[in-house]
Amino acid sequence: MHAQIISYQLKNISQADYEKQMVQMDAPVLAAVNGLFSKVWLSNPGENTYGGFYLWESQEHMQNFMASDLIKAVMSRPFLTTIHSVDYAVAEGPSRITRGLLAA
Repeated sequence: MHAQIISYQLKNISQADYEKQMVQMDAPVLAAVNGLFSKVWLSNPGENTYGGFYLWESQEHMQNFMASDLIKAVMSRPFLTTIHSVDYAVAEGPSRITRGLLAA
């Protein structure tokens, strides 16, 4: 299992328009991405920072997503700036204890 946080800032777009033009359109598409267990949408309007917490089946699935035309199209949107992606291995044992992962 692998985790990833992608963050970005908005430029020349309101939060309402961002939600219409990206969040509402992308959520169903992302739900179908191979190897993606979940995406939690993140929002900090006070800092103009948005993004997502992704939980992947494996690092390979994450890497395939990051090389895909889908993520290239998302990241090329002119209203996104200061894009960062950080990935992490998931410590599954302790994460299950603290309810970070559902028990198998």
